[in-house]
Amino acid sequence: MLSFENHESFRSYIEDFVQKEIAPLAPAIESEETYPQKAHKAFAREKLFCLAMPKSHGGGGADTRSLALLVESIARVSPSAALLVFPTNAVMRTIDLTGTQEQKDRFFTELSQGDMAMAFCLTEPEHGSDAFDMVTTARKENGHYLVNGVKSYTTLGSNARYYLTFVRTGPRPKAGGISALLIPKDAPGLEFGPPEKKMGLHGSMTSQMYMSDAKVPIENRLWDEGEGWKVLTRVANPMRVWGAASLALGTAQGLFDTSLAHAAHKKKKSQATGFTLADMAMKIESCRAFIYKVCEMVDKENYSPKKIETYTSMAKCLAADTAMEVSELAGRVLGTGMMQADSQAARFFCVAKGIQIFDGSNQIQRLIIARNLQKSGL
Repeated sequence: MLSFENHESFRSYIEDFVQKEIAPLAPAIESEETYPQKAHKAFAREKLFCLAMPKSHGGGGADTRSLALLVESIARVSPSAALLVFPTNAVMRTIDLTGTQEQKDRFFTELSQGDMAMAFCLTEPEHGSDAFDMVTTARKENGHYLVNGVKSYTTLGSNARYYLTFVRTGPRPKAGGISALLIPKDAPGLEFGPPEKKMGLHGSMTSQMYMSDAKVPIENRLWDEGEGWKVLTRVANPMRVWGAASLALGTAQGLFDTSLAHAAHKKKKSQATGFTLADMAMKIESCRAFIYKVCEMVDKENYSPKKIETYTSMAKCLAADTAMEVSELAGRVLGTGMMQADSQAARFFCVAKGIQIFDGSNQIQRLIIARNLQKSGL
């Protein structure tokens, strides 16, 4: 298993892996609306689905910085491929931080072979940023929960083994009545819709998940009933920096790589082109430095949850906006090449806009940041 003691050696390893295994597949992954099985198998061979699993159970025991490097490096050539390993490791980390010993032994034993992906299910057709108002329900019956409702933008569609799903289990309003369940793909009453048509991230299959008395063992609930929102915030805030923020950083870097190569090929050495590339590089490096700082804050574990929430929201918001700004600057260098629908730059432009929307829109992140700053400052 990989060592994460030296981040630069890990970066070197993962970048070499990405160039050899993922880069040749990237054009097809980003354009075809099919599950990227070849990329999945490549990740499984290297056990990259298990990086967040503790070493005691056969995983990598990766720290936050290493997970960020993983997502960033893959997104640099294929953001869709990065969204295979990101949710899987997010669920792994959730089980590690909130699961009982019995749950860790049970799930990690099954998942330690490294060939199974996992998904994260929060959004509903009528409830995105207002997740408190979710209407998917679960009621107890004969040692199981019977789950009813619909989730939208289910990561990986029907291709995951387990779906970390947030449901309403009680009458208490807002966060008080929400619970977290690990729903197996083969649960009776669970069905999936066709892949959703998105403007980007075509290789990241998302679909609606339909639950009609879907049968889930009670022992698949994380923490107590009604504590699902605590499970979510325990994991989602740190996940935001090594997930969405790092995805945006890799996307921005990929756009810069394309712009730099184009300028060299076309022998564009004008001052205007040089200034544009300089602006792109400064934005990317500033963003990278902040993301790595926040990763260290998460791993040190000596900051308050509110402090971590503030800084991870900053990281996500900053990175997503940076990716969007860099994509617009790339258009100045690439010119009409940015207008070709099948070009990498056009696809990455759509990804950058998408990251501003999902995993908590940037408007929601600004709301969180402002609220926390007004209460306790920096």
